[in-house]
Amino acid sequence: MTTLSLEEKQQHIWDSEQELARQLALQVLDKPTPPIWMIFIPIFFVFYAWQLKQYTSGLKSFADHYLISRRRALEATIEAQQRSQPVDIEALLARAESLPDPAKPLYRQWMVLLTDHYAALLTTRGNNHAALVRAGYHSKSNYLLFCNRLTQAEHAFNLALLPQIEGQSEDLRDVTEKMEAEARALRRQESDLIFA
Repeated sequence: MTTLSLEEKQQHIWDSEQELARQLALQVLDKPTPPIWMIFIPIFFVFYAWQLKQYTSGLKSFADHYLISRRRALEATIEAQQRSQPVDIEALLARAESLPDPAKPLYRQWMVLLTDHYAALLTTRGNNHAALVRAGYHSKSNYLLFCNRLTQAEHAFNLALLPQIEGQSEDLRDVTEKMEAEARALRRQESDLIFA
């Protein structure tokens, strides 16, 4: 089996995270669909093209924001691995300076799970992301157990943030629940492929 460098493992992990974020954005954001009559009136089709451009921009923006904490956690894990030290969770928490106080301990728990996951993948042998996951978790049930714990931690963190976000709380909760359900489904699909 090929032994990858830390940087190569990091890239495989990051590519997987980006793909998950892209797939999640596609599931959560509604793609505009033009009415059939629109093709007969060119000005309306231009409006649809504008909506489609906004949708594409929204997909990228969603994925970018979804990945901020994950990128920070992965970078902190890499840095800790390079220095043979534990991940500095407090430094990660400090970088998220705008978090409301009730969300901070939940963010810390989420970051601990995420950095432990990345550390498990970075310290195993494998030549791609799937091989790293198989080596790090040994079984589908172990990996799904981690995914469930991660989803629960993220859910608790999201719930702590909802009161701080402007908007209809019911709508925000619905969007959050849809994101979590879709992320859970995507992780299950991923585990089916990895442990096939």
